[in-house]
Amino acid sequence: MKTLDENFRDWEASAFGFGYGTGEPQIIPALKAFLAAIPPRSEGRYDYKTLETPVGSVVAWLLINALCHAGMIDYGSSPRYGWLTDKGAALKAYVDEHGADHLLATLQYDQDAVICSPTSCNCGPRGYEKGRVCSNPFWGT
Repeated sequence: MKTLDENFRDWEASAFGFGYGTGEPQIIPALKAFLAAIPPRSEGRYDYKTLETPVGSVVAWLLINALCHAGMIDYGSSPRYGWLTDKGAALKAYVDEHGADHLLATLQYDQDAVICSPTSCNCGPRGYEKGRVCSNPFWGT
């Protein structure tokens, strides 16, 4: 069973994985500010204008798109007024709880790390097993 930090590392690699596996110091603070602007699930939908305020319109819309593709955000007729899915709420809770320095340290390259993806698990009792998927709260599995 992976720790929440390890699950976050795997999720970040699948969502923003073109940073040499180390997380990018530009992305994490933006993700943190963006998620902080999303109201708790009990308050319902977000308004895209609120999300643009802390990170700017370009970054906000890139994150809306990435998080929609990752299944973190859902919406009715427009992502301008969406809401977090269960896994999006889990991501928000985790990111809100940790500072950017902790998140970036979690993402630092580790040659011994067992990396999994939303479609494959390498952390089974015998390593990779065909058809096995990790129980990662950020993937909703």
